[in-house]
Amino acid sequence: MRNILIYIALLGIMLQAGCGTMFQSESGTPPFGSSVRMAVASQTANPDAGGDAPVVGLDGEYANALMTKYQAGPSKSDDSGESVISGATN
Repeated sequence: MRNILIYIALLGIMLQAGCGTMFQSESGTPPFGSSVRMAVASQTANPDAGGDAPVVGLDGEYANALMTKYQAGPSKSDDSGESVISGATN
């Protein structure tokens, strides 16, 4: 009889421990509107971050060639038969 009570008590403890992890607390989620407040704070810290100046740093001809190559997709003419793994040495 004593062993049965111990088993029931252990079973109850395990059920309480398992059910306690099923429900997430609301403290883990950010409060409503926090993304807007963060955006306003970052604009206050650096108001010139989102200027209307043109983007510089990439040549137009290179960008055009890059986009053409991207839109064409991967080439099907690669018949070398080598994979990335086969070129590796042990």
